[in-house]
Amino acid sequence: MLFGKECRKIFHSLTYIIYCIIVILMLTTQYFSDCAEKEYRPVRGEYDYGETIIEDHDLVMSNATDDLTTEFLSNRYVCYPFGFYKAVQLNDKKKAKIEKYIFEITGLDSDGIAEKKNNSMLYNFTDGTHNYSEYEIDGMPISDTVTYERFKEIMSDIDDILGGGSDYAVDSLVFRFSRVPMTYEQAIEEYDEMMENDRISGAYARLFSDYAGFVLAIIPVFVAAALSAADRRHRTSELIYSRKTSSICIIFTRFAALVTTMFIPVLICMTAAFLQILSLYGTKDMDMTTMFTLPSFWLIPNIMTVSAVGMFVTELFSGGTAILVQFVWWFMSMMTAGAAGLIGRIEKFTFVCRHNSLYYRNEFIGNWDNFVFNRIFYIAVSLTAVVLTVFVYEFKRGGSFNGIRLFGKDSIFRHKA
Repeated sequence: MLFGKECRKIFHSLTYIIYCIIVILMLTTQYFSDCAEKEYRPVRGEYDYGETIIEDHDLVMSNATDDLTTEFLSNRYVCYPFGFYKAVQLNDKKKAKIEKYIFEITGLDSDGIAEKKNNSMLYNFTDGTHNYSEYEIDGMPISDTVTYERFKEIMSDIDDILGGGSDYAVDSLVFRFSRVPMTYEQAIEEYDEMMENDRISGAYARLFSDYAGFVLAIIPVFVAAALSAADRRHRTSELIYSRKTSSICIIFTRFAALVTTMFIPVLICMTAAFLQILSLYGTKDMDMTTMFTLPSFWLIPNIMTVSAVGMFVTELFSGGTAILVQFVWWFMSMMTAGAAGLIGRIEKFTFVCRHNSLYYRNEFIGNWDNFVFNRIFYIAVSLTAVVLTVFVYEFKRGGSFNGIRLFGKDSIFRHKA
């Protein structure tokens, strides 16, 4: 049976063994360690119940303006372009633009800013090998003439001036500047949501899927690329091409084998996660199925998409190119998800869905329609990629196409005399 043969090839692959080790280690060191202790009902009078995010435009404008003025006075702006830390220093021309925007937002002039500076505490910091000073600015006024829409336009322009990746990007404003301490009543409400509406396992299923999701958005490409390139590497392509089995049967069977085998370690970890929360909470209030159903719907599209794209790019170009393409896609997806926050920001076309908390159920449910559309969309993307792979594979079997080489002696970039 072709499916069994493909599965055995994968099981005996060193790449697949490494894949299993990475998935299990990732979930063991991240999810299982984070969820080793039971969550208890908050107690009144505790010092800290954490933070909650509210979309308060006045709060956003006030906090963002304080931070902007602080960074302006030290001419040191912390940004994360493509996820990497960068301390940005502006030239005089760009500094003048930022200053003009601060004047517009606050209604102050140079003397007003100087007065705020003189009345603030100065702190000294060390950033690696560099020393810098920073004024603690608080309570900057907001002009009555500045609407929130105009404020967002200003922040967007400031983010562009800084080169992107700053806290002033429009998508980051609420997440970054509208945080308030959670009250006891809010903490109780969040806890009750987990116990009553999530029935415990729903909360843990989301967190499990979050941790597993971002590793399953990249690692499967190595297994898919290795399997697709194995025929050429072992010089068995001609033998396979000569068989009567159709290209569509070969490719879809290979795809099914990849998805099935790569889901096995995930399923094992899902079972271990279920047993863990069962030992912590017992069966009385728990939903006994969600720990399996939600992660399956969340994670299988990741495996399907990465596998399908890996197969297609490997057949069209090479395994190395497939890994590079997937890495770039994964990296950009991770940076986009990180910039927008890790809780309650699932868009229709977000490849790496994130919800890095046991709580904030309402934020997740508020994006439920986007989440369902997203997962179905990527299932469709994966099937489309498999169909395209069939066409490429058929052309190669017919001898009219042998793939596009980007590197090596047959590279399309190599000069031919």
